[in-house]
Amino acid sequence: MIELALIGDLALIWLVAAVAGYVCARLKIPLIAGYIGVGILIGPHGMRWISEPGDVHVLAEMGVALLLFALGVEVSLRQILKCSPKVVGCAVLQIGCTVLAAWTVARMCGFVTTPAAGILFGWICALSSTVVVTKTLMDRGEVDAIHGRILLPVLIVQDLSLVPVIALLPALQNAQGADVYAIVLVALLKAVLLIGAVLLGAYTLVPALLKPIVKSQHRELFLLTILGLCLGVAIASDRAGLSLALGAFLAGIMVSESPYGSQALVDVMPLRDLFAVVFFVSIGMLLNPAFLAAHIVEVLAFVSMLLLVKVIIGTSSAFIATSNWWSALLFGVGIAQIGEFSFVLAMIGYQAKLLEDSLYNLFFASAVITLVLSPMLMNLVPKLLVRFASAQARANGVAGDGTGQHDLNLSGHVIVCGFGRTGRNLGMVLKGVNIPYAVVELNAAILEELDAAEVPHVFGDAVSHLVMQRAGLARARVLIVTVPDPLASLTIINQAREMNPDLKIIARAHRSEDINVLRAAGANAVVQPEFEAGIEISRLALMSLNMGDPIIQRALNDIRTQRYRLFQPDVAEVTLAQLIGFAHDEFIGHWFVVSKSAIVAQSLQQLDIRRLTGVTIVAVRRGNNLVVHPDPTFTLAEKDELYLVGTHEQIVEFEERYLVTRFCPTTAYTSDDISPSRLLLEEA
Repeated sequence: MIELALIGDLALIWLVAAVAGYVCARLKIPLIAGYIGVGILIGPHGMRWISEPGDVHVLAEMGVALLLFALGVEVSLRQILKCSPKVVGCAVLQIGCTVLAAWTVARMCGFVTTPAAGILFGWICALSSTVVVTKTLMDRGEVDAIHGRILLPVLIVQDLSLVPVIALLPALQNAQGADVYAIVLVALLKAVLLIGAVLLGAYTLVPALLKPIVKSQHRELFLLTILGLCLGVAIASDRAGLSLALGAFLAGIMVSESPYGSQALVDVMPLRDLFAVVFFVSIGMLLNPAFLAAHIVEVLAFVSMLLLVKVIIGTSSAFIATSNWWSALLFGVGIAQIGEFSFVLAMIGYQAKLLEDSLYNLFFASAVITLVLSPMLMNLVPKLLVRFASAQARANGVAGDGTGQHDLNLSGHVIVCGFGRTGRNLGMVLKGVNIPYAVVELNAAILEELDAAEVPHVFGDAVSHLVMQRAGLARARVLIVTVPDPLASLTIINQAREMNPDLKIIARAHRSEDINVLRAAGANAVVQPEFEAGIEISRLALMSLNMGDPIIQRALNDIRTQRYRLFQPDVAEVTLAQLIGFAHDEFIGHWFVVSKSAIVAQSLQQLDIRRLTGVTIVAVRRGNNLVVHPDPTFTLAEKDELYLVGTHEQIVEFEERYLVTRFCPTTAYTSDDISPSRLLLEEA
């Protein structure tokens, strides 16, 4: 019955955790919070449904080992070398300052009495949740934003910082008086020797061991070998006086440097997830709800202080990697919560008697709350920043088109916000057709390229009213927003629309849900790169199948209509085929506006435009009315908008003869207005 009791405990844990996880997923709460709640519910301080809590804690050690093994496989040495020195400096400063701050506060409150306990507690507070941050960034489409590009490498460095801490924990546990330095030195020496053996094995033992296993083509043998390596190195580390967790992490590093690291991670993931759930549930079992109820004020105070301190330290540290205060603040908010591996450190520290029961319970209660609050803060703070930027712009006076001494001496130009791949390609096109443009860029490394190419530019954040004013936004014709951050794009569009109501704005959107938000803010057109790439791939695929151009165009137009039917661009894309019912290789179409021209108040019959120039007036828009194929008696009025079709030479002849101006419409046409069937009916 004892054996069956353990099976029953595991079944209960996984079943209740599955239900709690589903509820948390629906509520958009991190699953870890649900798992810890399950532990409180079914543990010895709750319903007491677990018959063998000691056996569960042994299985939790398996979960810790697999968690750190998977971390070692994911975080390879090559990733460390790829990190920018500035980002590494940001991470080191953030960790160091948080450790000192948490240690100081804990000592002042009497929670820790030894330096070892203070450093451990500070390190626990310094780590952040890779899972929560990554998921939130992906949901918000901010992985490629400035703060996203800083957050992810910093999280990697945070996770790697576990190595020295876990290596020293057993030594710190046994350190007494004058022997402390000798014990720590011996522990460090053991860790160095173990790391050296691991690195040697990564390039010699592991490839030689796994190569014949892989060739056998038996997946179960590969998994058994990987698990044997993980637990074998972990046990060896424990026997050497270090820790099981450190050994499992180093085993992951061994495998990650081999050609088989990716497959090893794929195979271990299901087991890691299963036993990680047991680990987080076992943490909940150690929490005492009575303590939480009696110290709710202390818990809330600790949460508030933790969030505030981590935001301040994180924001300050981020200025090493970026000069953008907006991105620095979003970075600080992103790392404000407690991380998954903080629970691992806390468990190890608690078992090593370095953390008192009161501090342990206080930390875990607060950690769960920060995990729940973090996604909410990461969603709320950008919205507050947008409102602040808009209010600041209004306070600075967004109307006004005066030029200052630092403003670019340009007019009627295009402003490109962000000079990444998209911005560079656009710049090449604009330069090729001799259209003046200016770049607003915050990345200092790109400024040298702009200087060398003699491209007018302004260094600064495009969300700043002053920066956009210096770029001559009030005198510009078109604004292109290519920045990857959707909140920054929204702020830029809001301010630009207030500063220049007649400006045409084209924005880039990473997610479908951003399209209507940017359009509502005032963007005339929104482009989603992934969708446009899919269109081009579809076109090439149909061409490869020898499909004719009419079939290809019809198929792609159908896809675009379905995708953008709710978000028709104000920069109207009326194709020749839509207006005249067929395409012609030599014909082109252009919009012209009638303004103080000799053709005002004359009928089409009197003007005889087609005989004199060769062009055909296909449509005339007057106000909100679109007249297709106007009859000869139609009389033109000022501000009429004409769509003409003809060859390039005929269009130029018309433009020069009648002194009319080309333009791009700024009001969307409905699909009914410009459909071939509507035009053909009107013509009939």
